[in-house]
Amino acid sequence: MRSQRSATLLTVFVAALSLSVSGARADDVSNDRYYANQTPYGDPASTSIVAPPAGYELFFVENVGRHGARSMVSAGTEKRVLAVWKAASRKGALTSRGKRLDDQVRAFQRAEKKVGYGNLSTVGKAEWRGIGRRTATTYGGFLAAASARGEKVAMQTSPVYRTKQSANYFRLGLQEVVPSLATSPRTVNQDLLIEEGSTKAGRAQIAQVRTRIAVRAAAKDVLLRVYKKSYVKRLKDPVGKALDIYLLYSTAPGMAGDTSVTFAEYVPVSAARYLAEATDVSNFYRFGPGVTGQTSSYKQARPVLKDFFSALDKRIAGGSTAAVFRLAHGEVTMPFAALIKAPGSQQQSPGYWSYGSNPWRGFVAGRLAGNIEWAAYRNATGEALVTMRYNEQPVQFNASCTPSAQSPYFYRVAELKRCLG
Repeated sequence: MRSQRSATLLTVFVAALSLSVSGARADDVSNDRYYANQTPYGDPASTSIVAPPAGYELFFVENVGRHGARSMVSAGTEKRVLAVWKAASRKGALTSRGKRLDDQVRAFQRAEKKVGYGNLSTVGKAEWRGIGRRTATTYGGFLAAASARGEKVAMQTSPVYRTKQSANYFRLGLQEVVPSLATSPRTVNQDLLIEEGSTKAGRAQIAQVRTRIAVRAAAKDVLLRVYKKSYVKRLKDPVGKALDIYLLYSTAPGMAGDTSVTFAEYVPVSAARYLAEATDVSNFYRFGPGVTGQTSSYKQARPVLKDFFSALDKRIAGGSTAAVFRLAHGEVTMPFAALIKAPGSQQQSPGYWSYGSNPWRGFVAGRLAGNIEWAAYRNATGEALVTMRYNEQPVQFNASCTPSAQSPYFYRVAELKRCLG
């Protein structure tokens, strides 16, 4: 039985890491199951870069990324789900399918306790190790030469353990390809742990989404798979209770290497679509582009952008740090993407937000292990050009930034300071 269970877990784990990642877009990971910002990153075999203009050589790389897939950050959601389930059980209000939910939640909890609440799962460890491996494959010659010269490769994290784990597995991935690579001691950057920035108008939209007919119908669909109709009718805050089950469902793919529990039988894709939209509304107004004309949902990422420019300036001035890798949270990568107006994070909302009215998606901007990278190249005269990758795919800076004459994907540093502010 143990070997059979291990084989099953391996199959699910491989499936979770095999989400489609191809082409040159930042949003190519599949969204067909609607996991919102809990979507696993995937582990593509390779990624691409745009070749620099003739005569330019790489001299600096930096990034910021979200930690990898993890367990739930606490048992709070599971406790709420189990409390509702227990009350229904006492009243004989469970469906035949719903009777299984208790055992599945407890099995999920056992896996989480082994991992540690809030810590990287097996999938999460593989995600950042894979990013490290591909980064070193792409920039291996530069990293090896920098290490041979005694230059620094810096690792920054937030104070939270899962970001430190992500940095460690990223380093292991780098060293799989460049064994000689030495990284500086990991440091904590407090700017990589920031608060949400919703406004009164944004919070009103977050509250409004729970009243939408489609969201309420999706919540009812989920709850009726677990509880009898008479019980569901009496529940207070049915949308909130369905979102708790949805959060288990959306977290499960990131735990696929540690448990075979998926919760998919309780959350059909048709319901997940609207519960993901409700989740995205919340993140859009708290950490994304936010309300038209307001900046508080993303301005808290400005210190991170300032650090990008500061690290780049120091390198241009002759500094010995060849790379800076920052491991943070979705609460950083989402506002950072909005601040620099990365693809998909360029459009604010004057009011009602939906998938039909705005291109922002949590599975792109907030994806587990999602990352934004700048690579700087210079020529023999010392002129520096910067190019960007979003989730390891080449992208242009926003339309307010004028690219260099040499390539539409490469920008002068002074121009980026002007257009990004």
